[in-house]
Amino acid sequence: MGINLNGLNSGMADTYSALLGGSGGGDSAGGMGSLLSDYAAIKNGSYGKMMKTYYAKLEKQEAEESGKTSSNKAGKVKDNASASAAASLYRSASALGSLNYDDRSEKNIDKITDSVSTFVKDYNSLMKSAAKSENSTVQKQAESLYDTYYANYKLFSKIGITMNSDRTLSLDKDALKNTLADTEKGHGGTVKTLFSGVGSFADKAADRASQIYRAAGDGEAVTSSKAKYAGVGGSSSSTSSTKDKDKDKIVTDASTASAANALYKSIENLGATDITNDNKENVYKAFSAFIKDYNELIKNTDKSANSNVANQASYLKNLVSNNKSAFSRMGVTVNSDKTLSIDEEKFKDSDMSSVKNLFSGAYSFAEKMTDRVNTIYRYATQGDALNNKTYNNNGGVSVPTTDSILDTIV
Repeated sequence: MGINLNGLNSGMADTYSALLGGSGGGDSAGGMGSLLSDYAAIKNGSYGKMMKTYYAKLEKQEAEESGKTSSNKAGKVKDNASASAAASLYRSASALGSLNYDDRSEKNIDKITDSVSTFVKDYNSLMKSAAKSENSTVQKQAESLYDTYYANYKLFSKIGITMNSDRTLSLDKDALKNTLADTEKGHGGTVKTLFSGVGSFADKAADRASQIYRAAGDGEAVTSSKAKYAGVGGSSSSTSSTKDKDKDKIVTDASTASAANALYKSIENLGATDITNDNKENVYKAFSAFIKDYNELIKNTDKSANSNVANQASYLKNLVSNNKSAFSRMGVTVNSDKTLSIDEEKFKDSDMSSVKNLFSGAYSFAEKMTDRVNTIYRYATQGDALNNKTYNNNGGVSVPTTDSILDTIV
């Protein structure tokens, strides 16, 4: 006969029964009946057809899962070109936020025009790199950046910036200069609206560039020591001469730098703490240290003679204010001067998940604050980045004497 029914093992019988709808239980007679039914299905070919259908469905599911996996992997594809372009855009976008748009002197108008020109160049470089990227996250963030521009295209057209067919930008420098110089039509204020302050286009562009850098590189923040910023190029005018050193750019601020360093460390310490409801005492200690160091930095920046430091501190204060509700839920109050106060009892009664949401994970409040604090430190020291420092066993900071990365202040 070719097949000995008594030789079929129970495992095979279970498989047949499952596929053909047979019951796995019952008495011995029922079990033999199921086997006979299964054998008949094998003999007449219906079992083979069902197996083909079953494995075809399985292959389809595996293909779909493979597609999802490939998609996930695409989001992790390293893209050095986009990372480099994103670092440059982050730098030039951040620089736009520190300019004085109320000064309509010819010298300052040239300065703004050069900075906007550099920003446009870096924006175009990133859009071109992202268009070629195999990293899906880079593509999505670049698309979002384009959407942000498109939502403001009418405002951009008023100041001499237009969109090309490949989604890059073109800048008419003469039109921009005329806009800045013309106080009657008031479009000079449009330039300030687009490029200055939290929530401006430049601020959003810096945020997108930061996310693209992380996605395209090694998962590092754009302010990390691995982010070797490209030098800002663009057209050069008398304002970019080495002889032109504005007062606010040569003011060093040791006390603010020290306060920024302390806050940077306390943010890192809080992020490294086990933020759970079972560890509230340690979380409270770390959070209290964070508040103390944050308040100290704010007090120092309020007294700083460095306008770049003051501008960055303004962004930092707005970042804190924008999370006022989240702070309130954990017993933390944002005071009128933007310093923080903490109620120990309310803090310990709150759910620590609220703290964790703010101080852990990519693109969290803590990460954004770290970027700002790092920028304040660079302006206060005129170049050094906090990430270039290494902490010794005593909690002090050792500054590398060689191979350190110095940012040139734009």
